[in-house]
Amino acid sequence: MDPSENNTPGSHDEETQGEHKETQSQSNQEEENETVPLIESGAQADAEPKVITENAVRVAFLPPAEEADLPISESLVHGDASYSADDNSSYSDNEADIDQDIDDALDEGYMGMECTLERGFSLNEAAIARDLRYERYDEVAVKYERSHSFSKYQPSLKHFIPVRKSSAEKDEMPLDSTGLYGFVSYSWITSLMWKAYKKGLKEEDVPICSKYDMCDYNTDRFEAMWNEEVKRKGKEGASLQRVVWRFLRTRLIMALTFFMITLIMGFVGPTIFMRFLITWLSTDEPVTTGMIWTAGLIFSEFIRIIIFGVVWSISYRTGVRLRAACLGLVYKKLMRMSSLGNKSIGEVINLFANDAQRIYDFVVLGPLIIGGPVVAIGGVIYILWLLGPWALFGMLTFLLFYPFQYGISRLTGYLRRRTVTVTDERVRMMNELLTCVKLIKMYAWEKSFTSSITEIRKRERHLLEKSAYVQSISLAMAPTVPVIAAIVTFLAHIGAGYNLTAAQAWSVIALTSSLQFGMSTLHYCIRFLIEGAVSTKRMLSILLMDELEPYLKTPQEPDTAVVLDQATLAWDAVSSFKKKKKKKRRNKKDGITPADQLMPKVVDLKHIDVLFDLCLSIKKGELIAVCGSVGAGKSSFISALLGHMRLQSGEVYLQGTCAYVGQQAWIMNASFRENILMGEAFDAKRYYRVIYACNLTQDVGAMPAGDFTEIGERGINLSGGQKQRLSLARALYANRDIYLLDDPLSAVDAHVGSHIFQWVIKGALRNKTTVFVTHQLQYLPLCDRVVYLREGKIAELGTHSILMEDNKEYAGLYRTHMETVENQEKESKTEETDAGGRQRQDSVISGGSSLNGYQKNSPEKSPVKEVKKKPEDGQLITEEKLEKGDIPLSTYNWYIKAAGGYIISTLVIFTFAANVGSTAFSSWWLSMWLSAGSGNTEVVVGNGTVISDNIADNPDLFMYQTVYGCLILVILGTSLIRGFAFMKTTLKASSSMHDQVFVKVFRSPMSFFDTTPSGRIINIFSRDMDEVDVRVPMTMETFLQNIWLITSSLVFVCLVFPHFLPFLVVLAILFLFIRSIFRIGIRDFKRMENVSRSPMYSHVSTTVNGLATINAYGKQEMFTKKFMVLFDENTCVFFLFNCAMRWLAIRLDLLALLVMSITAILSLILRGSVEASFAGLALAYAAQLSGIFQYTVRLSTETEARFTSVQRISNYTKCLASEAPAIIESKRPDPNWPKYGRISYRNVQLKYRPDTPLVLKGITFDIDSLEKIGVVGRTGSGKSSLGVALFRLVELAGGSVRIDGVDISDLGLEDLRSRLSIIPQDPVLFIGTVRYNLDPFEKYTDEAVWSALEQTYMKEKIANLPLKLNAPVVENGENFSVGERQLMCMARALLRNNKILFLDEATAAIDTETDSKIQRTLQEAFKACTMITIAHRLNTVMACSRILVLDDGKVVEFDTPRNLMANPHSAFAKMVAAAESSIPL
Repeated sequence: MDPSENNTPGSHDEETQGEHKETQSQSNQEEENETVPLIESGAQADAEPKVITENAVRVAFLPPAEEADLPISESLVHGDASYSADDNSSYSDNEADIDQDIDDALDEGYMGMECTLERGFSLNEAAIARDLRYERYDEVAVKYERSHSFSKYQPSLKHFIPVRKSSAEKDEMPLDSTGLYGFVSYSWITSLMWKAYKKGLKEEDVPICSKYDMCDYNTDRFEAMWNEEVKRKGKEGASLQRVVWRFLRTRLIMALTFFMITLIMGFVGPTIFMRFLITWLSTDEPVTTGMIWTAGLIFSEFIRIIIFGVVWSISYRTGVRLRAACLGLVYKKLMRMSSLGNKSIGEVINLFANDAQRIYDFVVLGPLIIGGPVVAIGGVIYILWLLGPWALFGMLTFLLFYPFQYGISRLTGYLRRRTVTVTDERVRMMNELLTCVKLIKMYAWEKSFTSSITEIRKRERHLLEKSAYVQSISLAMAPTVPVIAAIVTFLAHIGAGYNLTAAQAWSVIALTSSLQFGMSTLHYCIRFLIEGAVSTKRMLSILLMDELEPYLKTPQEPDTAVVLDQATLAWDAVSSFKKKKKKKRRNKKDGITPADQLMPKVVDLKHIDVLFDLCLSIKKGELIAVCGSVGAGKSSFISALLGHMRLQSGEVYLQGTCAYVGQQAWIMNASFRENILMGEAFDAKRYYRVIYACNLTQDVGAMPAGDFTEIGERGINLSGGQKQRLSLARALYANRDIYLLDDPLSAVDAHVGSHIFQWVIKGALRNKTTVFVTHQLQYLPLCDRVVYLREGKIAELGTHSILMEDNKEYAGLYRTHMETVENQEKESKTEETDAGGRQRQDSVISGGSSLNGYQKNSPEKSPVKEVKKKPEDGQLITEEKLEKGDIPLSTYNWYIKAAGGYIISTLVIFTFAANVGSTAFSSWWLSMWLSAGSGNTEVVVGNGTVISDNIADNPDLFMYQTVYGCLILVILGTSLIRGFAFMKTTLKASSSMHDQVFVKVFRSPMSFFDTTPSGRIINIFSRDMDEVDVRVPMTMETFLQNIWLITSSLVFVCLVFPHFLPFLVVLAILFLFIRSIFRIGIRDFKRMENVSRSPMYSHVSTTVNGLATINAYGKQEMFTKKFMVLFDENTCVFFLFNCAMRWLAIRLDLLALLVMSITAILSLILRGSVEASFAGLALAYAAQLSGIFQYTVRLSTETEARFTSVQRISNYTKCLASEAPAIIESKRPDPNWPKYGRISYRNVQLKYRPDTPLVLKGITFDIDSLEKIGVVGRTGSGKSSLGVALFRLVELAGGSVRIDGVDISDLGLEDLRSRLSIIPQDPVLFIGTVRYNLDPFEKYTDEAVWSALEQTYMKEKIANLPLKLNAPVVENGENFSVGERQLMCMARALLRNNKILFLDEATAAIDTETDSKIQRTLQEAFKACTMITIAHRLNTVMACSRILVLDDGKVVEFDTPRNLMANPHSAFAKMVAAAESSIPL
C-alpha cells in the first residue's frame, strides 16, 4: 500500500482508510514479533504510521506545515490548488501534534547519534575509527603561505640538529621531529618495523601523513607556481616541467650535492686506499702503513653509506610532494570542468594509477643520471694517469656506450608513449565494461567484449615486448660494459709491451664496479626521466583543457530569477575519428571491425550549437515546465542554466543558488542518508519531511539498516525510481533558490509521480523558482508557464491555457496525449478476452496475497525462509581484504606456471648463471695471468740477464690474451640470451595472468559487481597489471643477477681466504635475521599501499561521473577535501614502504661493510702467505659485495612486496565464484527455441545475495504464447527482479522459471540470454560507432540496421550525422540525449528480433508523442513475440493482454485490464484512479 494514496486528492474514502488501518495493525504486529523497541508517542490515531528501522531510526509520515513563508525544513505544502480548505484545515490540526512527536522522538534519542552520522554514517567500528582518523588530518594540516625568507627552510634544516626530542603526537609522522641521527639512520621507523614483526601492522598503527607532505599543502604551492607560469608565459607557452623545476629545485640541488659526495667517497676507496693496500702487500713496508690504508678504505666506504642514506631521505620526500602536488592539481582542474571533453574516464584513472608512480620515480631516481658521466670522466682521468694513453682503447668502449644508451632510451621513450596510449584504452574499456556489465551479460555479448579487450591487450603486449627487448639489451649491456672496458684496457696496455701490476689491475677492476653502478643506473635514470616527461605531458594536456568560461550574470531586477536574452549555446562535441590505415578491408561495408570501432580515436573537439536564440524571463517563485520531443534540447536547456555549456552569443542571467536533479540520477557509494545530505548538516525535522515528500518512507523502512544502508556505486542496489527519488530528496534537502529538475518523474510510477508532483514540485518548492522538464504532459496545466522546445529553439511559450487557445504544435501534442490515454482506457474496458477460462485459471497468485485463497505448490525447490534484518545488513560494499603473512608458495608456483613451467624457468635462471659466471671467470683468469707474471722469463738488462717482472714477457702471453679477449664475446652473447629469455618468459606470465583474471572477473555473477567498487577492480587491471608487466620483471631480473654476483664474490673471497668462512657463517646469520624480521614490515606496508589505492580510484571515478551534480551543488571543496585525505592515506603508506626499504638497506650496507673490513684485515694479517694478485681479487670483489649485498637482500624483499600484486591477481583468479557455463553441450536447446514464447514462473524466490532478504517471495504465474503482459507496482516492488530471474543474472533461491517447458536453470547462460531481448531501464551505449552499438557482431546488413532505426524514429537523426552509421558514440553515449539513447537501445532489440522481449520502463525518458509511436511500433514489430512490459505510464500497459500487479515481491493481481478496472477495489484500479486524479479535467 503506497502512503501517497491517503494524501492524494480524491483518495480519502472510507475503504481506503479502513485498508490503511488494517495495514498499520499488520505492520505493528510484525514489528512486535521481531521485538523491535517501539516508543509511545502522542500522535493521534489517524496520523500516518511511523516506520521504525532496526537501527532505531524512525521515519515519520508527516503532513505539510501550514505557513507559506517557512523554509523547506519547516514546510511541505499541500499540493496543487485543487486542495480544499477542509483539507488544509485537517492538515493544520495535526501539525502541532506531529511536530511535538518529532521533538519527543529527538529528545528520547531515536534520531540521535548525530556526531557519528555527521562523520559519515559509519556502520562498524573500523569505519568509525577511519572517520576519526580522517578528522585528524584537519587538525594536523598546515596551510601553505608564500614566503621569500630563509625561514621557509627551517623545518628541513632542523633535521641537521644531531639529536632532537620528539614532540609529535603518537599518531603523527615521527619524521617531522627527528634529528640528524634519526634522519640518516631512519631510526624513526624502527618501532613500526618491530611492531610489524611482533604483531603485524594494522591501519590504526600507521601514523597520519606528514603535514609538509600532505596533498592540500603541496597542491596549493604547486598551483600558485602554475598560475604564475600561465600568467607569465600564457596558456600556450606554459611549461609544466619549468614549474616542476621551481617546485623542487632547492631539495634537488641538496640531494645532488650529497650524491656527489657519495660518488667521491666511492671513487677514493678503490683508487687510493685499495691500490696502496695491494701495493703494500708485495712490499716490506711496516704494518702501520698497511693499517692506515685499511682504515682509510673502511672509513671512506662508511661515509659513502651514511651520506647515501641522506640522499634518499631528501629524495623520497621530494618525490611524494611532487606526486601529491601534480595529482592534486589535476583533480582540482577536473572539479572546474563540467565534462572530460575528449578524455575518457579510463584515461583519467590511469593518470592517477600509473602516472603517479612515474612522477615519483622521475624525481627520486631521474637525477641520479649525473652519477654515470661524473664517475666515467673521473675513471677515464684516473686510468689515463695510471696506465697511460693505451688505456684510451678501453675508455672508448665507455664513450661508445653513451650514444648507444641514448638511442636505446629514445626508442624506449617512443615505445612507452605508445604503450601508455594502449594501456589507457584498455583501462577505459575495462571501466566501460564494469559500468555496463549488467547489460552485456543480459545480451550475452561477453564474447564481443572479450575479443575487444583481448585485441587491445594483444597490441599492448606487442608494444610491451618491443619495449622489453630494447630494455633487455640495455640492461644486459650496462653491467658488462665496465668489464669489457677493463678487458680491452688491459689487453691494449699489455699488448703495447707495458707491465700490469696486481695493484694497478685490481684498483681498475674495483673502479669499474663503481662505474658499473653509474652505467646500470644510467639506463634506469634515462628511462624514468623519459617516462616522467611523458607523464607530465599527459597531465599538461588536462591542465590546458578549456575550462567553461562562467557566463552567468546576476539580473538587475530583484524579483527575477532567470533571464535568457537571445542566448545561443553550444556543447563541446566529438568531431571525428582518426582514419587508420588498414592492410585489407575486413568488412565489405566500411572496413571497420568491432574492435576498431571500440578504440577511442577521438582527435579533437568542436563546438556544436544546440540551443538557439533563447529569450525567456522567469520570476522568482515561478514554476516553468519545459517539454518537447526527444533531442529537442530540454536537458541542454537545464545545463545552460547551470553554466555547463558554452555561450556563443547573447546573455544568461541567474540569481540565487541552484539544486539539480539529473535525468539519470547520480548516486554516491555512501549511506542512503549521506547521499541525501551530501555534506549538509543533519536537521532531523527537515530530513524526515524530505523523506516523506519524496515518497521514500516505505523504501527506507524496507532497507536492511534503514537510512544507514550503504548504497553501491551508481546506485546498484536501488531501483531506477528509488535512485531518481533519492536524487530529488538530495535537491529538496539542499534548500536552494532555484530548482532545475530534468525529467524527475520518468522513472517512477503514476501515483508516486503524482505524490511527488503535489508534495515536492507544487508543495515544498512552491516559493522556489523551479524549471521542470517533463514528458508527463498531464502535469503541464498545473505549471505557471510552459516552454515548448523544438530543435533547440523556444517554439511556444506561455500558460497552458493560452497555448491551448493558440492551437499550435503544443496544443496538438497535448490533445494527442490525452486522447491516447482515453482511447487506451476505453480499449481496456471493452476488450474481450481470447481465452477467458485459461486466464481465470492463470490468475493464480502467491500465498502472500489475500485476494485469492489458492496457491500452487512447486515441487522443484522448497521455499526459503526470509532472513531477519540486522543493523549490519546495511553494509553493501565488502571491505577489501588485507592479506597477512608471507606470500604463499602457491603464488610463486602460479607465476612460474604462467611463465611456462619449471623447466623453462630453470633454464632462464641458468642463463643468468652463465652470464655472471663468464664475467667472474674473466676476473679469475686475470688473477691467474697476474700470478704467472713473466713466467720466469729472463731478459737482458745491460750486460746481464735477470728474471723479468713484466707479464708481457710471459711465453704463454698469446694464450692468456686469446682466452681473455674471447671472454668479451662470451659475456656479450650470454648477456643478450639472458635478457631475451627473461623478458619473453615474464611477459608470457603477465599476459597469461591478465587473460585469466579478466575471464574470471567477467564471468563472475552480478553479486560480485554489486559488492565490489569499480575502483578496486580497475586497480587490478591498471596498477597491479602495471606492476606485473613492468616492475616485477625489472626487480626480479636485477635480483637474480645479483644473487649470482654475490655467490661468485663469496666464492672468490673464500677461495683466497679460507679463514673467512667462519665469519661468513656469522654474517649470513645476521643477514638472514635482519631480513626475516623486517621484510614483514616492508611487505605489510606494500599491501596497505595496494589497498589504499582503490578508494582513491573509486572516488576519482565517482567524481568524473558526477561532475555536473557536484558543480551544480557547489560541492567541489567537499569532494576535493575527500580526495586529498584519500590521497594522503596512500601517500603515507607509500612513503613508509620506501623508507622501510632504505631502513633495511642502510643496516645491511653497514653489515656488508664488515665483509670488506674482514677481507682487508685478513689480507693485512696474511701478508706473504697469499699472493697480491689473489688478495687483490678478494678485495675487489669484497668491495663490490658491500653495495650489492644490501641491494640484493632489499631486492628480495621488494620482489616479495611487488609479488603482492601477483597474489591479488591470483586471489581474484582462484577465489571468485563463476556464473553457470555459457554453453552446456549436453543441454543445448533446439536452434528454434523458444518457438512459442510461453513463460512459467513457479514459486519463484529471489534474493540478490545470500545475506539479503527475498525480493521475489514465491511468485507463481504463467504467460501464454504471444501474450503482451504489463507489469505494474510501486517502485521497489520487484518488477525489475522479474527480468533478473528470467535472464538468470542471479540464480533463484527457490522455485523455477520455464520457457516453452524448458527449465532455464538447465541451460547455458549464452544459450538462454541470446534467445531473449531486453530494453533496459537505464539506456546503455558503448564507446564506438552507432553501428557497433546496434550490431556488435556484424550479423545484420546496413539495410536491416536502418530499418530498425526508422522504426524507432532515429533514422533522420543518424542520417544527418556526418558519418551516419559510423558516427562516433562517446563514453556513456553523452553525445546523444537520454531519450535518443533509449530509442537506440530499442533499435538494438528490434534487430535481435527474439521470441521474448522484456521492456524495463523502456520509454521512461521519451516524450509522449514518440512514446505513442513507439508503442505502435512495438505492437507491429513484436506481434509474433511474447512481451513483458514494466511501465510507470499506465496508459502504455492498457493495451496489454493482461496486467501483473506486484507489491513487496508478491503477485497482488494478474488479470485483463478490463477485469481489473471493473473492480474499483482492485489495486490496479486504484493506481489508475491515482494517476487520473493528477490529470486536470
